[in-house]
Amino acid sequence: MKTALTIAGSDSSGGAGIQADIKTMTMNGVYAMSAVTALTAQNTTGVTGILESSPEFLKAQLDAVFTDIFPDAVKIGMVSSSELIKIIADALKFYKAKNIVVDPVMVSTSGARLINENAVATLTEELLPLALVVTPNIPEAEILSGIKIDNQDDMPNAAKIISEKYGCSVLLKGGHDVNDANDLLFTGKNNFKWFYGKRIDTRNTHGTGCTLSSAIAANLAKNFSLEISVERAKEYISGALGAMLDLGKGCGPMAHSFNLTGKFAENQGLIERLMASVSDVWPEYNNHPFVKGIETGTLDKNKFKRYIIQDYLYLNEYSKVFAIGAAKSTNLETMKLFASVIEAIANVEMDIHKGYMGRLGVSEDDIANAKRELENLSYTSYMLRVAYEEGEAEILAAILSCALSYEDIAKNMLKNNPNADKDEFYGHWVSCYSGEEYCALNKIFVSALENAAKDYSEEKLNHLAEIFRACSLYEMGFWDMGSKELGMKN
Repeated sequence: MKTALTIAGSDSSGGAGIQADIKTMTMNGVYAMSAVTALTAQNTTGVTGILESSPEFLKAQLDAVFTDIFPDAVKIGMVSSSELIKIIADALKFYKAKNIVVDPVMVSTSGARLINENAVATLTEELLPLALVVTPNIPEAEILSGIKIDNQDDMPNAAKIISEKYGCSVLLKGGHDVNDANDLLFTGKNNFKWFYGKRIDTRNTHGTGCTLSSAIAANLAKNFSLEISVERAKEYISGALGAMLDLGKGCGPMAHSFNLTGKFAENQGLIERLMASVSDVWPEYNNHPFVKGIETGTLDKNKFKRYIIQDYLYLNEYSKVFAIGAAKSTNLETMKLFASVIEAIANVEMDIHKGYMGRLGVSEDDIANAKRELENLSYTSYMLRVAYEEGEAEILAAILSCALSYEDIAKNMLKNNPNADKDEFYGHWVSCYSGEEYCALNKIFVSALENAAKDYSEEKLNHLAEIFRACSLYEMGFWDMGSKELGMKN
């Protein structure tokens, strides 16, 4: 079972802090551990007292956790003094902690100050540079960025400033009269993603920041990508708020256990693991100049000509991977599947390529004399090595990287340009790879892979993800090859 550690203060009313973190992590399917930074006397109307842990005792808690049950993710919440922050930072560096989520808790939902002025500087110097992601709300982001955030348009600049200052991704939470709970994730290199939410009409929002950051940490612990972890955490917190629990006289807690046996406790499936391994690669496909050119119908046809010839040569080698897969298949159904795809490539996909080659004036002699370019050669050589040296599941992982990425690209083209499949020249390419027949075959391959790897260990599952990612990186090289200036040689 995956594990997560929360380092935060205790909330005697159970709606925020350690209590909310443990509930959230449990509901999101991981084993929760804790290191308490402070006891608080608080309820839904406010905080009446704070009693800090001593630095020595906090260190003892952290050592006890890390030396026995090493956490797959760490969430850091309320830490009210510089001394405690330094203890945490030292422990995280010493134990090489991973998947660190910092919720820079400075003010409670009810408005009470939870951190002293000196500790803010230590927080930014010691903890934020260790974080994978920091999750400030608007007031916290104003402190961390040094700029005023008056509206949603100010959020990207503030997120970028925080990220560049401290070297971490930033989930800047909306609300606070800026927008209707729209959160912005910035992961560097101008990679912004909005997570749109509808403000839920409830006063019972005690502990929302604790809950969101803990849900993100839990999903990171389960090997989901940061983007997917945020998406799942947002969905979870919306459900917890929407359950309309109404306790206490003030700003009450959420119903953390609203979906006790639901999907949020599910572990990451194999296909989700594979997709998480390329979460930084596939979005780049959709912004690639070559792909954008097909989407908009503006790609230089001579560049497409070079691509279609290289892709035809690629398919010859790709078919050999299926042939080796058929030979290595452990059951008749998978063997028949591999064989049927070889036939489909030979009689359907290659015919599409020949159709384009006919329109582009490519002769049989042109094909016979063509040589695979370096990007093509390295990609196919890698796939064939996997096919010759490894097993059925590994071959399927290599195949699916190409097959699923083409489906993803074509569907994204239609999302961005609903008429992309109607383009006089490129429309046929788009409709082929977004079509029901092609997508249905991919689903069959996914099912075959899940069956072939059903008894795989964690190590072997991670290896499948490595193969999937490697093929995706080679695929990026293929798009780069396609967009090179004509006449360029490797």
